[in-house]
Amino acid sequence: MSIAKQIIVRYRAEGHVRFAVPSEVCQPQAAQQLERQLKQVEGIYRVDLHRRQGKLSIRYIEGVTDFKAVARALFNSLGSIEAQPACCANSIVNKDEQSDTGWLQAKYQEAKETITALGIVTRTLKPSALTPEQEKFTVEFLTDILVLYLIKQHWHLIMSHWIRSPWQFRSEWMATIYMIFLLVRSKKPKK
Repeated sequence: MSIAKQIIVRYRAEGHVRFAVPSEVCQPQAAQQLERQLKQVEGIYRVDLHRRQGKLSIRYIEGVTDFKAVARALFNSLGSIEAQPACCANSIVNKDEQSDTGWLQAKYQEAKETITALGIVTRTLKPSALTPEQEKFTVEFLTDILVLYLIKQHWHLIMSHWIRSPWQFRSEWMATIYMIFLLVRSKKPKK
């Protein structure tokens, strides 16, 4: 049976669809290839393949693409996966499980070191250690970093979708205008 016939639509809403996928798609190389090919489709901005659960979640912008185009892109991507030989699948899975365990241990170690460092910093800093000017500077600096991060994350959507059809993305524009208002208000000197 072909892979495409084994895929089942589990959930479908505006801009989001979730599929149940067979184990052949959940192999590491096939999963990476599928995610890469689907992300190249204009309008698809997020692809999550949960290999252990056999779930594929695709989020897309409804005004740019539709469900039929997403399904067509998925079907085309599956054609290249079926062409790959299925040999050595067990060794690939075992290597991937080992790398997942190693990754998890590395993340646990990083989190432990971060908590230890934060404990040291909080012991040395007393609440009165920061002057009001330093506290204000820190808050403003972190706010600026957050704004720059949000702009970086949404720049493609702003330039390719929001500007072209502002009425369709009016909620996003209102949120952006409100964020800019809050940013300008925080920079305004207080009397």
